[in-house]
Amino acid sequence: MNYLKILLFIILTTTVFAISKEDRIIRASLYPYSVKGITYYPHKVSVGEYKKVKTSWYGEYFHGRKTANGEIYDMHGYTAAHKTYPLGTILLVRNPKNSKSLKVRVNDRGPFWNDRELDLSMGAAEFLGTKREGVAMVTIEVVFVPEIAQSFTPVKGRKPKEKSYNIGYTAMSYSVISDSSKKSRFEIGKFKEKKEANTYLKKLKKYFPKAYLINKNNSYKVNFLLSSAETKAIKELKNLKKKGLITGYGLCWSYD
Repeated sequence: MNYLKILLFIILTTTVFAISKEDRIIRASLYPYSVKGITYYPHKVSVGEYKKVKTSWYGEYFHGRKTANGEIYDMHGYTAAHKTYPLGTILLVRNPKNSKSLKVRVNDRGPFWNDRELDLSMGAAEFLGTKREGVAMVTIEVVFVPEIAQSFTPVKGRKPKEKSYNIGYTAMSYSVISDSSKKSRFEIGKFKEKKEANTYLKKLKKYFPKAYLINKNNSYKVNFLLSSAETKAIKELKNLKKKGLITGYGLCWSYD
């Protein structure tokens, strides 16, 4: 009899307290994590929160790879990456320049370079009209937060885990292109240690002898120049990718 009571108790508690795989992933996404020595602290957000942010977009290189919540990234879909919002959060993104708006779901982490707060999927950037501009100011409003994210409080003092979301040796260019532009600056970083940066620079100089190192805010970045003609620049970047010197690239160019 006691055995049957224990078995019934296990069945009932498992049924009542079990959470879905999606909820487990969302709950795990609320713990602090580190990327290349920088710690990020995910936090709760409330429906109705509204602010203006800088956004970029990511596409081809990550297409078909897993996002932070385990889904396969579709660059043509309407999703976004954010460093600290709970996964599953839905945002209403509006481009004030053309008044276009779109709901996107946060299913990834990033962006992990410069001062961008939101990384849109390529499809979302195309719809909103920010793709060609590359980096744009938009407004975001929280329209949905998963219930598990609203009720769960991470345990304090837990050591942040080192993650590898959307990182690697990524070559990025944030340039203004005009008819007179011949070369555009590309940047690879951040390197925490100068020795690491110099080791990488030495490899890159085999192909770009004029590549150079800069020290900014106690981190190191490798810079080099490529043609401002998009087709030529992409050809060079794909070659670097084949040689294993970069894991991805992005041309966030605006045009005069």
